Amino acid sequence: MRRRIKISKALLFIFIALAMGMVLGVLMPKGNSSMGMGPMSGQMTNKKLQAIWNIIEKNYVDEIDYDTLMDQMYAAIFTNLDPHSSYLSAAEREKEGEELQGYFYGVGLVLRKRGDSVYVNQVVPGGPSDGVDVMACDMIESVDDTIVSGVDMNLDEVVKRIRGQQGSLVHLKLRRHGQQQPLELDIRRGQVEMNSVVYSGMIDDSTGYVRIKIFGESTYAEFCRAVSKLKDSKMKRLIIDLRDNSGGLMAAATGICDELLPGKEMIVYTEGAHSKRRELRSTPGGLFTEGKVLVMINEYSASASEIVAGAIQDNDRGIIVGRRSFGKGLVQQPFDLPDGSSVWLTTSRYYTPSGRCIQRPYSGGTDEYYSDFIEQVNNEYLQDSVFGQVIDSTPYYTSGGRVVYGGGGILPDYYINYKTSENVYYYNMLINKGVVDQYAFDIVVRDGKNIKKQFPTEYSFVHRYTVSGAMFEEMLRRGDAEGLKRDPACINKYHEEMKSYLKGLIGDMLYSDAAFYAIEIPHDPDLKEALQILNTQKAIHK
Repeated sequence: MRRRIKISKALLFIFIALAMGMVLGVLMPKGNSSMGMGPMSGQMTNKKLQAIWNIIEKNYVDEIDYDTLMDQMYAAIFTNLDPHSSYLSAAEREKEGEELQGYFYGVGLVLRKRGDSVYVNQVVPGGPSDGVDVMACDMIESVDDTIVSGVDMNLDEVVKRIRGQQGSLVHLKLRRHGQQQPLELDIRRGQVEMNSVVYSGMIDDSTGYVRIKIFGESTYAEFCRAVSKLKDSKMKRLIIDLRDNSGGLMAAATGICDELLPGKEMIVYTEGAHSKRRELRSTPGGLFTEGKVLVMINEYSASASEIVAGAIQDNDRGIIVGRRSFGKGLVQQPFDLPDGSSVWLTTSRYYTPSGRCIQRPYSGGTDEYYSDFIEQVNNEYLQDSVFGQVIDSTPYYTSGGRVVYGGGGILPDYYINYKTSENVYYYNMLINKGVVDQYAFDIVVRDGKNIKKQFPTEYSFVHRYTVSGAMFEEMLRRGDAEGLKRDPACINKYHEEMKSYLKGLIGDMLYSDAAFYAIEIPHDPDLKEALQILNTQKAIHK
């Protein structure tokens, strides 16, 4: 689907996410702790730190950003613990809080950089800017009295200037293609929802599909609404897509499992050196406890995603399809500090119902931890199975007596291998080099207003808009200009998929993320394979 990118870029994304706490995943209730030391050791440490600080302050060659230096020092404390314990500065803590709570206060614009200028990439449906005269691909010239385009301002800084207190006004000056005069708007900031269930719908007469991007505070409620709506559409089978879902809140994951499992089934349990065993079990009356369930995972499914997959697998409630998950079985607890920063400390491990801890080994340190993951992905890329690389060969048993394995992630019941055909290389390079994305952007700049006029609703665009042959040829010509040699075999085989991807990007900018998924889902090869497995396999029951 959307993440048709080279392994290196995908790995970079998840490494940043894991390091910055976006995959801190199985989040326990907030708490505060006094992180003290013994009086003598504390006094000695403080004196030594003060001495080092004085040396730097009096002798260092350049001016020093003391706040940044202190944040780096605090972060360094955690480097010899596990890879997921960390220090978050106040800004990082605020950003992560928004990710997990599922909303922020702003005007509801998704931004993008092009060159040294800032553009609107998407107007968030239902946000404060929805319904006012703002369109995708408008250039933002200034925010209040500050010029933000043409000066190569950092995108985070632009976002910071646009966001603000709920109910306050922000003044935007916009430039639109084809219009001589700028548009000047005052937009009142409000609450902007960030849905974690990015798409749900029926993909055939009996199969519902739910794609979850992250497990946040609103995910459980979003999932319940989606499943209830799918049941009204006569859903008999459910596919839960957790590919590229790097985790989130434990409560969201266990809540979803509770709606899928009959009463009193083990969902997960946690235990640590300083935390007693805590079991979480399902309760009677779940929303969908009878029909078939299939969960899709891949190498970027981590943490809370693995809790869901492990509970479904170990209770023989459904089948897991895809590739081995990341392997994060550690639980972090946040300890908030007075200045708004936080310590996220690993306090326990979680275990699937059969007793598995799926945490990948990390005794060699953080660098080795991630380099081993790269090696694992590369090895699995060249094979058609992961079962020859099981890290922990200890057998565990599901409720129905099937053998499953621990350390190193959740192994799927049915493996979907990487698409390694040489024919797909050209298509991937068009995406990786930004050819398709930039062409979609230019289409929206040039013709977005007319497209919205001709297709006023997302539904009408998804079902009636077509990418013409001339548009397709123009996209290929842009690939030529980027030095990509055309591959006739690839173009012939993936012609429709390539047009669909271009259409999906246009729909994403003009309408919503859901438009992208609605357009792409029929062309997703892994989902097609998962659906075929669901059609041919009996449901797994105890």
